[in-house]
Amino acid sequence: DGTIYFMYLSNQLQTVLTEFVKLAELPCLEDLVFVGNPLEEKHSAEGNWIDEATKRVPKLKKLDGTPVIKEDEEEES
Repeated sequence: DGTIYFMYLSNQLQTVLTEFVKLAELPCLEDLVFVGNPLEEKHSAEGNWIDEATKRVPKLKKLDGTPVIKEDEEEES
């Protein structure tokens, strides 16, 4: 049916979060691999990659092979 659940964008030249936000337009995207992108490297070095990525693509359940656990989910446990 053309639904995208997983996207592998490792080692691409994505450098700005405004372009990254377009991924949120994919309603079923739950698993994203972005390792090796300048954007991922910059925010990983700053220690905020998971927060920045999931803020912009909130439906993600897995990012770069790691399950995404959101704070509100942690509070429910």
